[in-house]
Amino acid sequence: MKITKVEKIWLLIVVVLYVIYNIPGFPKYGDSFMCLVSGLILVGGIWVVIYIGMSKVYKIQKLKEEEEED
Repeated sequence: MKITKVEKIWLLIVVVLYVIYNIPGFPKYGDSFMCLVSGLILVGGIWVVIYIGMSKVYKIQKLKEEEEED
């Protein structure tokens, strides 16, 4: 199976957001407001990117339907 350009870009964006989310000390420890803002932006961003990417990939590569066995 060949990986398409859309899948490569999708994977890159998800990995970058995940790495940023896991940087130690970002946001500054003890800053609860920035922690909430950062979490909403990064986790929300990861969710949005994943679902938009899945829809684009599924438009390019149709899922195979299983044949019903009698």
